[in-house]
Amino acid sequence: MKIGIVSDTHRNREYLINAIDWMISRQKISSLYHLGDDFDDLGDLSDTFLEVVQVPGIYDERYKNGSLPAKIFETVLGLNILLVHFLEKDASPDDIQRSDIILYGHTHKEELRLGDGKLFCNPGHMKGPMEKNAPPTFAVLGIEDRTVIVNIYNMQFRSIQSMELIRSESGLYKTA
Repeated sequence: MKIGIVSDTHRNREYLINAIDWMISRQKISSLYHLGDDFDDLGDLSDTFLEVVQVPGIYDERYKNGSLPAKIFETVLGLNILLVHFLEKDASPDDIQRSDIILYGHTHKEELRLGDGKLFCNPGHMKGPMEKNAPPTFAVLGIEDRTVIVNIYNMQFRSIQSMELIRSESGLYKTA
């Protein structure tokens, strides 16, 4: 299963739609996860037939007043995935402990790291051509029975970071 991951779109529908179109046509994603700022950017994607899962960002009044959940847990092929916007604020140590994959945004800087058998992924931002000295990026997460592969792409659709992991009973581990 392949999942597209975007964050911090900040009303830049052009970048968002270009990335979604590419992820559908070239990566064959079946789901899209949006990690906030701005929740309403996805609008109507009913013609894409994608499952859409999203959390709001810190500027959304529904985030501030709690009418939209700041975190969502998904289970995909037995892996527990946590979606949050602001990792340090929205995820408790217990949330991290019970998750295999932690997806977050807010910093506008892409990141892939493995810690204690858990994958941490920030897909970056799509706000504009440069934001906080970082170009726009997004991610594709592939989950299979024995492996997890994640790639972060720039807007020229080139992979700029990737990680291939092996699934085990005790967590995720890098391949040799």
